[in-house]
This record gives sequence, structure tokens and C-alpha cells, in this order.
Amino acid sequence: MAIDSSFIHTDHLWCTPGSWHGYDYYGPSLYEDLARIAQRGCFDMIFFGDAAETPENFGDGYATPLREGYRWPKHDMMPMIPYMAMAAPNLGFGITTSTTYHHPFHVARLYASLDHVTGGRVAWNAVTSAYKNEAANWGHDVMMPPAERYERAREHLKVVTDLWASVEADAILMDRESGVFADPAKVHLVNHEGKYFKVRGPLPCLPSRQGRPVLIQAGQSEDGMNLAAKYADMQFVSRRTTRSIADHRAHLDALTVQHGRTPRDLGVFWTVRVVAGDTREDAIRKERRFLETLPDNAGLIELSFQFGFDFSKLDGRMKLVDMVDLIRSQRTYWGPFQELLNTEDPNTEIEDLGRRWITERSNFVVGSVKEVADHLEEVHEAGGRNGGIILTKSYAAPGALRDFVELVVPELQRRGLVRKRYTHDTLRGNLNS
Repeated sequence: MAIDSSFIHTDHLWCTPGSWHGYDYYGPSLYEDLARIAQRGCFDMIFFGDAAETPENFGDGYATPLREGYRWPKHDMMPMIPYMAMAAPNLGFGITTSTTYHHPFHVARLYASLDHVTGGRVAWNAVTSAYKNEAANWGHDVMMPPAERYERAREHLKVVTDLWASVEADAILMDRESGVFADPAKVHLVNHEGKYFKVRGPLPCLPSRQGRPVLIQAGQSEDGMNLAAKYADMQFVSRRTTRSIADHRAHLDALTVQHGRTPRDLGVFWTVRVVAGDTREDAIRKERRFLETLPDNAGLIELSFQFGFDFSKLDGRMKLVDMVDLIRSQRTYWGPFQELLNTEDPNTEIEDLGRRWITERSNFVVGSVKEVADHLEEVHEAGGRNGGIILTKSYAAPGALRDFVELVVPELQRRGLVRKRYTHDTLRGNLNS
């Protein structure tokens, strides 16, 4: 199990009942407590997505996200990880860095170093980045086309993984009698020279306790799935129905085999939005309280920032099927929009989709402990029992997470779906246990 804590401080959640009470805004104390709660629930990982931008895709530029608290601010969460790692000594941490805007040598060295600091509990979420303002912040007048972003990503991941493999685990000897510190035969040049990068190597970092950081990829387009199938240990996937979950897993299995791996080499964390209560009625009350805190245009704001186009400019009666060319031209996240096309009535009107998007953008369940556990088990079965669940955003922090750990986790443990104690001291070991 994992927890998506990417935007729990924004995205209309800052004023949600159960959020941020008694904490300094964006200080480490909340995140340390989140880590402790997650460890109490025997989670594998807390995950942080990222996009280095201030969104301006809705209405009046960046005034709307600042005024309503949406995807701003966005601090780099990497400095927060050592605080959390000390607070929860068994928990893993997933962090996001873009292959489009960062050099592979820097990424390989930074993540290898942080993996040592945490004792082997770090994962790198490799993304290609599809936000216009992020491209502008990194000096690009226009966003790189998707095909080129993935071409660059393929080379980037090859360089990073080659660098991580350039130093063997037993390279350090520290033989005081002979005066030999390291065995040169166990340290290797990379000598990569490609279209985008030129890197000599070797990496001046040792392998961590888990060997190398866990590698995550979240793309749902064909390019993204191929990238995951070739390089990733885990994939984050947002599919809305059990049918699309099963279809995704089957296609991913075929791709992993094509890339010379086995399906068990690549697990999937399926995103699920969970609202759990002692009873179904209790859960519905929690959901109602959350919805009452949202502005009327919240769904349209999220749609705008997800797909890179100002939905406030559209006729609310416009149909989903009529937006295909418009969304494709934005060069943004085509995979999630394709999932919408596959799981929604193509004649759904934008106004209706906007009303439901915040709560129905991913797979979701609102119900009693048994109903939630049944649903999560159904998702796990549809995904081939090869991976797990990541609790997606739209939850109060720390209130809703504490509810999940205290209400739902014991039932999942009773069913044998979740561990009762950690058996490994690294993220990779826990994921494989």
C-alpha cells in the first residue's frame, strides 16, 4: 500500500474538515506525523508527485489557484524526506523528478545519495512532465512534444540505471593493512554518448542497502507503458473501472515480456479514492462535508490543470467526444483523457463532468469498512494480485489517513491482504515480501 501525499496541502484540501489543524503550514511536523500514521498502518510508501509550476490554465491566470488554494505552493519535497524517514524507520518514500528537465547524472547521484541517508527506502518517480508553465520555468518557449519527451526519457533512464550499476556492491575494501580503499575492477565507466546526453561515469556513489532506488513510472499512454515495462519496478496507474484495470494489467504483462522481463518484475499501485466510515451512512456524511467545502467550479479547475486548457472558456453543453482534437493539441496527458473516453459516455457534457470530476476522476469507494475492504480486494484481484493500492488525493491530512489506518487496515490485515508487521528494512524488500 502507498499514499499519494502530493497535494494534500492544496487542491481545495487546506480547508477540509480534518486537515492541518494544529500544524504550521508546510512545516515538517505534519509530514512527520503522516509518516508515523502510515507506518502504524504498515504502508510501504508515502509518495510525492511534483510539477515545478504555478498553474495559469483557468480563468484569470494564476489568481484562481492562489485565491482558492490549488496546486500552489509547491516546495521541493526532497528535503522533507530525512525528517520523515527518522520519524518512521520502516516506511519508504517516493519522490518525483522529471527526465525532461534534469540531467541523468544529477538524478542518479542525488537519488543514490538519498537512498543511503534513508537506509535504502527511496523510490524515484520518473516523469516526462506535461505542464506548459513548468516548461516555461525551465526556459522553454513551447512544451516539448510527447513523442520527444518519451524519446528523451528512454535515454535518460538508460543512463541513470547504467550509472547505478557502475559501482559493484563490494567495491569498498577499506583494507587498512594493505592500504587499499576500493577495488578498481569493481568500478566501471559508462561512456554513454547519445542524442540528448553524454556521460562518462562512473557514479561516485555506492549502492545502497537496497541496491539502487526503486524506479517508478506513471505514464498511461503507450509510450509510458512501454517505458515502465522496460525499466520500472512499480507503476502508478489511475484507471476508473475494474474492467480497465484488468485490461491495463494484461497489456502491461505483454509489454514486460516483449522487453525481456516477467510480469512479476513490474508491480502496479492502482489509485483509489477512499472515504471510509464506521457505517455507510457515516462515510456518506464525511463525503458530504468534503463536497460542501468545494467551490462550484472546483471540477472545471482541476480539468483545466490536468489537460492544459481553460475549461471556463467552453460551452458547458459541449460533449466529451467533441474535445478529442482540442486535448490532443495541448501536448499534455493523453493517457488520462483516453481513460475518460473509454469509461464515460462520449456524450457526457462538460458541465456534468466538471461536477463529478473531483470525486470520480479515479477509481473510488465511499462506504463502511467492509464495503471499502471489499472494493479494494476487487481492485487487487482485477489487477492480477500483482502490486497494490495507492490512496489518491482528496483526503484530509492527517484526519482521513488516520481513519483509514484505524478502520480499514485491521480488516485488510484480517483478510491477509496487508502485513501486520514489517519484515524488511528496505523499500524494495518490503515491496517484494
